Amino acid sequence: MPFVSVQDEGERIYLAIFGLWPRISVKWLMSIVVIRERYKRCWTQEKIVKLIDIEGKKFSKIICGSNPFYGHSHFSEARNKEYLVRFNDEYIIQTIRICLSKGINTVESCANERIWKIVSSLQSDTQIQYIGTTRIDETSGLKTHQKKLQFLLDIKADACVIHSQFVDRPQKVDEIKGLMPLIDQIHENNLIAGISTHKVSTVELCEKMNYGIDFYLFPLNPAGFVYPGYDGKETVEDRIQLIQNIAKPFIIMKALASGRIPPCEGIPFVLENIKENDLITLGFGSADEIEETLDIVEKHL
Repeated sequence: MPFVSVQDEGERIYLAIFGLWPRISVKWLMSIVVIRERYKRCWTQEKIVKLIDIEGKKFSKIICGSNPFYGHSHFSEARNKEYLVRFNDEYIIQTIRICLSKGINTVESCANERIWKIVSSLQSDTQIQYIGTTRIDETSGLKTHQKKLQFLLDIKADACVIHSQFVDRPQKVDEIKGLMPLIDQIHENNLIAGISTHKVSTVELCEKMNYGIDFYLFPLNPAGFVYPGYDGKETVEDRIQLIQNIAKPFIIMKALASGRIPPCEGIPFVLENIKENDLITLGFGSADEIEETLDIVEKHL
């Protein structure tokens, strides 16, 4: 039997060896079938994640969050240390490439030089997108929301998010002081503007004041967990009603309550209670966690 040329490397190996079938055993043939399937899985980009339109840009419904990249687990010091050791630059790149191969085309992260260097290095051969927030923490020398936003504008992030540190501050009931100029600045640069918030009341106020926000980054999970020490009084039902009653997209964070809820419970719950145009951002601790998450998502969409 002549060699059959096909593009997929796994198919080539399979067909070349299969041409020898009269001289090999059935057991060996079965082994080759297994090898073939493994090759196909490695070389085929499995596009299983839906794309959601936000202001003309297509973001994957599942987004690669970045807390594990920085050793932020919101779970324990031991988990933080584990992540810090594991997630060197090489491992972060590997994790993002696996996400991209599965159809996750977006990374969400606080604005800082390290993550942008990694993301920009992948732009030459991928369609990666970047949602940046103005969160202030130890990962960057930029220590004001204005400086963080300017960084995001300079690199032309696909979407810019004013962080909850800014919008959830104690404030008058009728405004979020200083927010409107930041949103205008984002739109003047032809970029998509969002805010992150933990509070139902903040979203309601933004809608009432017509701040022109394009999407919200907002927590939802079956336990009602937000972060250790959060003193808000919102119920899970309050959050669901808010999400469902506002047409704008929500990017759901804390879907697994920072590791307190297993994916098989948290992800289906969120998918069942959000709109078609909503998304979920999840931090992945390993390649296996990516696979497990997407298997669950595929079953429930």
